[in-house]
Amino acid sequence: MTDEMKQIGAAGIDTGRRNFLKRGALAGAATAGTLSLPGAALAKGPGDCVELPPENAQTFNTTCQYCMVQCGYKVKVWERGTGRHPTGAYTAALSGEWLSPSMVVPAETGGKKVFIAVYPDKDCVVNHGDHSVRGGTNAQTLFSKNLPSAKKRLTQPMIRKGGKGKPLTAVSWDEAIAFTADNLNRIKKEHGPDALGLIWGDWLWSLPTHAILKLWFEAIGSSSHAGNGWFFDEESAGVSHALGSGTRSFTEEDFEQTGLLFTAGTNLWANGTVWYNRFYMNNAGAKQIVVDPRRTAMARHAEERGGLHLMIRPGTDFVLGTALIQEVLRRNAWDKPFVDKWVSGFDVLKKVAMEDRYSPENAARVTGVPADKIRAAADLLIANRGKTMVLHEKGIQHQMAAFENQHAYTCLGIILGNVGKPGACVSRAGGHPGGTWAWPKEPASREHNLDILKGLRDGKIHAMWAFGSNVYKQIPDLNRHKPLVAKTFFIVQDRIVTEMNEDADVIFPAATWGETDTILSSVTRRVRLQQKFMDPPGEARPDWWIVAQVAQKMGYAGFDWKDERELWDEIRAKTADIRDITWDMLKQAGTNGVRWPYVNGKAPTRLYGDEMEALLGKRFFTKDNKVHVEEMAVVGKLDPKRYEWSGVNAEYPLMAFDFRLDELWNTGYTYWDKPTVASRTPDAYLEMNTADAGARGIRDGDWVVLKSRYGQCKARARVHDGVSPGSVGMTALFPKAGQEFNYVTAPDVSPINGNFDTMVAVEVRRA
Repeated sequence: MTDEMKQIGAAGIDTGRRNFLKRGALAGAATAGTLSLPGAALAKGPGDCVELPPENAQTFNTTCQYCMVQCGYKVKVWERGTGRHPTGAYTAALSGEWLSPSMVVPAETGGKKVFIAVYPDKDCVVNHGDHSVRGGTNAQTLFSKNLPSAKKRLTQPMIRKGGKGKPLTAVSWDEAIAFTADNLNRIKKEHGPDALGLIWGDWLWSLPTHAILKLWFEAIGSSSHAGNGWFFDEESAGVSHALGSGTRSFTEEDFEQTGLLFTAGTNLWANGTVWYNRFYMNNAGAKQIVVDPRRTAMARHAEERGGLHLMIRPGTDFVLGTALIQEVLRRNAWDKPFVDKWVSGFDVLKKVAMEDRYSPENAARVTGVPADKIRAAADLLIANRGKTMVLHEKGIQHQMAAFENQHAYTCLGIILGNVGKPGACVSRAGGHPGGTWAWPKEPASREHNLDILKGLRDGKIHAMWAFGSNVYKQIPDLNRHKPLVAKTFFIVQDRIVTEMNEDADVIFPAATWGETDTILSSVTRRVRLQQKFMDPPGEARPDWWIVAQVAQKMGYAGFDWKDERELWDEIRAKTADIRDITWDMLKQAGTNGVRWPYVNGKAPTRLYGDEMEALLGKRFFTKDNKVHVEEMAVVGKLDPKRYEWSGVNAEYPLMAFDFRLDELWNTGYTYWDKPTVASRTPDAYLEMNTADAGARGIRDGDWVVLKSRYGQCKARARVHDGVSPGSVGMTALFPKAGQEFNYVTAPDVSPINGNFDTMVAVEVRRA
């Protein structure tokens, strides 16, 4: 067998990981015997096993298509019947060199019937062969006539020739492109460029993102857009106002070097699995503070190894963060050399943080976190000064206080010197795979056109292009906004059939990863090439190609790229950070990629340290090369009752928030038909405190209806004391009809970050 697929004995299994699995921290260890898999072509009978790749199998590099960790994967392609079968005991399941049946699919490419194996690369520095439940089933999203998902794949351009209410008709690419271009030009002429709306997902990666934004901003001149599927404007403002950038300042290795992992609004166990595995299994002496209104598995792990779970009342993180700053100041425990040399606005921070409202006792009354736990958290933070990773994500961003939450935690990490050092950072924990570095200049109208949904409500949006984003799952207040989208000239560009097709005027079938070469960047600043290894089905085409054809048909120049390499060269020519990263360099770098900023043949290991200063001539991305904490003045002016909690009353007495599932990324639009994934959580669920459920006669497992001022949805009740009283937690972006939390959410936008708010006052009753 190849080195990548070699079989090793049980003695080669990492002991730490084995124990971790035994304790239930990860879902499912491998077992001996026959493994079943959707797609009967893999196993003819009980004694048969999947083929393993032969020595001459074609080999390609790729990365996981989902989260911000961006694990490296190898791909093997070989003709069916030419592979090999394992012999003897196959016990390498935990080595990073094991091929699970879920990683292999029968498919067709180049006119041949083949097997395609997509498995984690043991030599990738990101994951060392590890994977999440999503990544480990990447292969199940490939187009294969042997999988149930094949029925949902879009393979032919379609248009609604007769207008709304008429059927979609399959047409040629030329007709679909002309129909789209003519209608967009007509609407622009009649109503102006901002009448054209775009909602794009940058999980489509760098090349398509650059193409669509160039068309929208530079060619069409429209500022009506929203990105990431979450409609952010400046999602990281609470961090970037201090450091000049909101994320990407840490490395994978930092999780094994840190002394303390401080996480707020992010469940790395579920949504950054490989990072968390590196921390939990390879950093035995490190502790963790988990700030979360739910007592998750990660929170229990933190407590087991001497850390803390701070069960916070949602929407009050800025109070907790500032209270922790006060404790650091009271004890005279901040990093004085770092603050004296690099921090601007420290006097403002002190003035705000030392207010009596932020004492542990007063903060406890607001946040629900006991004062003694606030002090205990300060103890851990001070003991690990300069070696703490302060990370946060969507859980504190999709609130009206998004900026204040981010900035308080950011300033807490800064004054403790957790910047630019091994095992230390102050950053967002996530973000989708990087979009374009060469962000085109937005039209001047953007200043007064930040909320595309307001444009819809005001009747100003007459066309909507859903670009790799299921807007019928992702937009808030769906009862109001879904019918408004349906009335527009609606373009859907996607890889699978969704409910958007019911109202679409144009369907563009897009090729996906593995069917086209593309480039993406991880949160740890690794730029990687995802290589094409199979043909797209039917008439599906790369996203960037579709955009280029529409742009040229509309009469715009500058969209005549011949291939992906030309498009990449255009992107990198526009920014010094990646100018020297060539296509061939990325191909040679394999799954490890090339870090950016890449200047004079080098890239800093992490941001904001001596290495960055030596290479770039500056330590921070701010104009004066200083860290700025003056915006703590904004934090000091905020009253928690000003926002979501003001909506709680007798009719809607509970505060609902959402959270992400391990197995569900975004809306599950690429993979929810995978039984190995969907069966883990067959229905959306709502977590309720025992007292709140008892008062309503709700028992664990009951179907319940969650109702707000905006609409309602249903879910299964999970009743326990591991959720903050007075609050309920709902699975986010669940793909099943009737179980979508966004039928309950409001269209409110946080005033500084521009995040849509997913906290909302509700009532819950038995269905």
